[in-house]
Amino acid sequence: MNYTSSIYNCLDSEQKSYIESLKEILEKKMPADLFAHSCGTMDFSARLADRYYDLLRQEVCAESKVRKDFTSHSLRMRFYKLLVAGMLHDYAKIYDDGTLAAIAKQHGTALSDFEISCRPIIHGYIGPFLIQRDFGIYDSDIENSIRSHTTGSLRMGVADRILYIADKLEPTRDYRGVRKLRKLSMKSLDLCLLEVYKSNIIYVIMRNHALHPDTSKIWNYICGGLKNAI
Repeated sequence: MNYTSSIYNCLDSEQKSYIESLKEILEKKMPADLFAHSCGTMDFSARLADRYYDLLRQEVCAESKVRKDFTSHSLRMRFYKLLVAGMLHDYAKIYDDGTLAAIAKQHGTALSDFEISCRPIIHGYIGPFLIQRDFGIYDSDIENSIRSHTTGSLRMGVADRILYIADKLEPTRDYRGVRKLRKLSMKSLDLCLLEVYKSNIIYVIMRNHALHPDTSKIWNYICGGLKNAI
């Protein structure tokens, strides 16, 4: 973790301690490259959260206004959940595809045949169940961010968008155009999401792989909101 991050520094001691213990556990469970990617994703998520602090605050305020319970703790919890999701987003990758498919069927996870058979995305759908089972984390915000970090989703919140982008742009990622996208991520969250999603679609198509059936809806949503997600 970049300990100069104001996002990390706003966490309380218990939250910081949990993140450090989480890193210790994952370092033992994950291959070195996957662990480095997970740490990088959490770090980049913190960087984006610093940059888009106002957007996160506005979202938390809007949600809390409905419940009439906004406090600084609410905002701190949103940051904390984002960092936890960043660290755990690829946790399911410690299992092979066959095991993940078996887990999905055994526990009744509602997945299509395509989602079960698609290697690059199944871990995102099974991840929420595994972090409940292995870490006792039952939190819809964390689960939604992890579930949508591969294919995206309709109604992505600010934290969901940040994690999706951070996963694709963290420091260990090295592909054509990634530096340009990193610069863009500091200028416009929504425009960066659009360009990263576009890059991901092109990546899949260029390798003659199948796109998720909801890709066009999610792309239209990213381009123009729910009114275009037909």
